[in-house]
This record gives sequence, structure tokens and C-alpha cells, in this order.
Amino acid sequence: MNPLARTFNAIGGRLMARTGRIGILATTGARTGLRRTAPIGFVPRPDGTILIGAGSTSNRGWTANLRANPACTFAIRGTTRSYRARFVGPEERAAALAELRAAMGR
Repeated sequence: MNPLARTFNAIGGRLMARTGRIGILATTGARTGLRRTAPIGFVPRPDGTILIGAGSTSNRGWTANLRANPACTFAIRGTTRSYRARFVGPEERAAALAELRAAMGR
């Protein structure tokens, strides 16, 4: 599986939607064990990983799902690939935010 870099950030899904970079994240429910899906903005990286972000962690069930089980899939324009989520730490957060902003022209 490829790693999925993920960061908590202040850039909302509305901005990602404007770029057309929306994929479907499929996770396993942290409490239910059922398959859950969510539309998520993303930035593709040259190494094959993708960077996704959320504005607030308090209302994002998919973040809890990924913390409980980092194995997931991400579908982009009908192509689905398997990933393993990796939450970035504080030292990587600023660089990840800069990468997201640059990809969106901000």
C-alpha cells in the first residue's frame, strides 16, 4: 500500500472543490466496522502519495476511522487505489499546509 499523507489544516473542502481535486475516501468505521465513504479534496504528489486535509477534526468521522484503521482506498475519476493513512506530526504540518496552499494557488 502507498502511504496517504494527511494533515489537519485551515483550508476547507470548498477550495479543493474549486480546483476539481475531489476524490472518494473509503474507510472502515471505527465503531461499526462498516465501510464508510466521504468526498475529500486532495493534492497528488510526484512520489505517488496524496495529501488530504480537513478544516476541523471535531466533525470528521473519517479521521476517527483512519486513526482506528489506517487502511483505506481513494478513488479519483473512477480509479481506486489502496493506501495506508499517515497522520503528519507537528514538524510536518507547516510544510504540508504550504504544499496544499501552493497547489491551490494561494
